[in-house]
Amino acid sequence: MTEVLQNRSLRMFLRSLEVLLRCVFSSATAVAIAAVAFFAVRFTALYLDHVVYIVDEDSATVTVTREQDYQKILEDEAFSVSPLDRVEYTAAAPGRFGQISIQHPFQVSLSVDGVDRDLYCMEGDTVADLLAANGVELRNADKITHPRATVLMPGDGINIIRVDSRRVENEVVIPYKTVEKHTSVIKNGSTRYLQYGAEGLKKETWEEVLEDGEVVDRYKVREDILKKPVEAHVLIGDGSPISGFDFSDQYPLDANGNPVNYISVLRNQKATGYHRSGKAWGSGYWTTKGQYGVTYCQAGTVAVVRLNEMPYGTKLYIKTPDNKFIYGYSVVNDTGEFASNGVTVDLFYDTYTESVLNGARFVDIYILEIPGR
Repeated sequence: MTEVLQNRSLRMFLRSLEVLLRCVFSSATAVAIAAVAFFAVRFTALYLDHVVYIVDEDSATVTVTREQDYQKILEDEAFSVSPLDRVEYTAAAPGRFGQISIQHPFQVSLSVDGVDRDLYCMEGDTVADLLAANGVELRNADKITHPRATVLMPGDGINIIRVDSRRVENEVVIPYKTVEKHTSVIKNGSTRYLQYGAEGLKKETWEEVLEDGEVVDRYKVREDILKKPVEAHVLIGDGSPISGFDFSDQYPLDANGNPVNYISVLRNQKATGYHRSGKAWGSGYWTTKGQYGVTYCQAGTVAVVRLNEMPYGTKLYIKTPDNKFIYGYSVVNDTGEFASNGVTVDLFYDTYTESVLNGARFVDIYILEIPGR
């Protein structure tokens, strides 16, 4: 009679315990949890060796057993556990119930180093846990779609971009510049090189930023000139005046290219060319309206013998009658002993080659202005 009462009490206890466990997982009230614990301990102490409740994520089952091996307990209760599941077992003790907690993994994806992988993790795992469990090292410069402290959720996709940098050196050709000088010392439509150009060479050092092996940014960190380029200087024959002076506001030209206002003109005068290397200084200076003028030689300054007729500072306009050669507006600032060759004026050029190209020409010299007269 006593055994029958015990079995009946056992069945009633188990029904009550299951009802209370459902309350725990539905409402999680403190009263329900306390009641479960009280009933389990009391019944275990009176009737059996131990009571074990099995928690499988959001469901729970109570069993009474003499087994100590949790795997046998799960087999007896028909629970299927995979190698990926996480099982935590707290064995029962006299006066206490045991607990088996089963946690199933969920899947996330990880893309790193060109490989896409499907991985498993448990509830509460973070991105840092996932990387550590799979031997993935995250460097400071690397980019990741989720912060390391992020708690993972089913279906999350983690993407890691490897960021590297490197320095690259390149030798680059420096193109030379071509400086054109328009002139009438050579025929219209012709060209003449005063100096041929030569390319230079430089070494550039670049810092490149790579993401997963692809260059995404680059910037120059250094540039070293290995060889400087040499400019090309070329004469372009187009009838342009050689002189750099322009007095056209005071002495304009007519439609035929002749000065409108002038003191006198010396026609068919022999003109030669000369050049001095470096900074060529003249013998005198010219003054206009109290201003100190040119004291060194440049294209537009000329040397004459007849200083009594054209003293220093005299303004001239020099050209051939057919306008094929135009030296242009000029200033007397030098003299020389060249009259024995019948030369009236010696025209200064910026380069020796131009002075040679000038040769001896016969020009008209318009005297525009004489200082002090």
